[in-house]
Amino acid sequence: MSTQAIQIIIVGGAVQGLVLAFLLATRKANQLANRLLAALIILISFQAILVAFDTREFFLTFPHLSKVSWLLPIIFAPLVYLFTEKLTQEQPRLRSLDALHFVPALLVFFSLLPYYLKSREEKVAYLNDFELASRDDFGFIGQLALLMVSFYLLLSLVAYRRYRKTIANSFSELEKIRLQWLQQFIYIMLGILVMAVISFYAKKWEIPVLTQIYRYHLHYFGVIGLIYWIGYKALAQPQIFTAIPTTPVPMDYQETVPAPVLQEVAPHAEAPMATTPSPKYQKSTLKEEDSQTYLDQLLTYMDQEKPYLEPTLTIQELSDKLGISRHHLSQIINNRLGKNFYDFVNQYRVAEAQLMLVNPKYRHLTNLAVAEEAGFNSKATFNAVFKKQTGKTPSEYIKTHTEARLNSADQLT
Repeated sequence: MSTQAIQIIIVGGAVQGLVLAFLLATRKANQLANRLLAALIILISFQAILVAFDTREFFLTFPHLSKVSWLLPIIFAPLVYLFTEKLTQEQPRLRSLDALHFVPALLVFFSLLPYYLKSREEKVAYLNDFELASRDDFGFIGQLALLMVSFYLLLSLVAYRRYRKTIANSFSELEKIRLQWLQQFIYIMLGILVMAVISFYAKKWEIPVLTQIYRYHLHYFGVIGLIYWIGYKALAQPQIFTAIPTTPVPMDYQETVPAPVLQEVAPHAEAPMATTPSPKYQKSTLKEEDSQTYLDQLLTYMDQEKPYLEPTLTIQELSDKLGISRHHLSQIINNRLGKNFYDFVNQYRVAEAQLMLVNPKYRHLTNLAVAEEAGFNSKATFNAVFKKQTGKTPSEYIKTHTEARLNSADQLT
């Protein structure tokens, strides 16, 4: 592929990135996260253009653009993390401490400032010393940029996983808020980063074959692909860039054990009592006698009122209905029942579905219809949760129950 063709592809993607950034920045909903993403795309697009024209002739013609590409990754690295963090907050806002993430970029800027302030002639003279300029391109600042991007991408992944755990303790239905696209976004950027690191050090150490990655800017084809992917998501799934339901990270979240396998009995009859209180609740004001009272109240309400039949039930809604603080309710579910909210509610839904699947009254319903009647919002979630809790798929469960009933009938005859 010719250099000109590569430049056309990369610049074309960068231009689309600028258009996409404008559209995101003007969205009214979820403004902060969208604007952070827009700023990130603008910086990446500008960096892509500089990479596309990374030739001696280009920078001799436009010397004031030289070394700008050194600074940009150190600026957009923390933007990835801030975008992830603000996207997963219910009421996102910029804090003064967020500015600390840009201190390294500020320090690098001041270290480069003497060069930026040089005249055109001075910069051209420097660039004409090809060996010196090339050596500097792969020096400390370039390696710092790769380190910064690596650090903030990993930090973003941690933030995403923390959020994923959080929503399991606040929502009973996760399909619309799981933000799988955000995980994909981070992993794609990590993949591009790996290519960039290989490209950088292959060129720095003149490693045969691998230097072609740098020569043809193959890692930036990944960047352009990422821009097109974001554009596709913005068009095909606009809700992920407009109104993403989120929840603040609760203080009372804890890792929980998997839900038990249920039989055709009341779900709480088999609920295991946690023997070791979570350290997260050591300062809780909930008394033991109140804990038992609240637990009885919760289980009675679940049995009699069946709030789990509402697919979008949240722990806050259940807290309001019971008149129990969200913190105490979460503590009871976590410590006394050994579950998070998602597993707690879905054990009732599975038990409801178990009864319906083998009841002749509901034989005319499909498995999907049964799932919806039991409170599930999608067939995929229903099948996954059902198998996790019973060890069988819904169809296998029906078959097993039917065979057991026939065997019982044969024994009676």
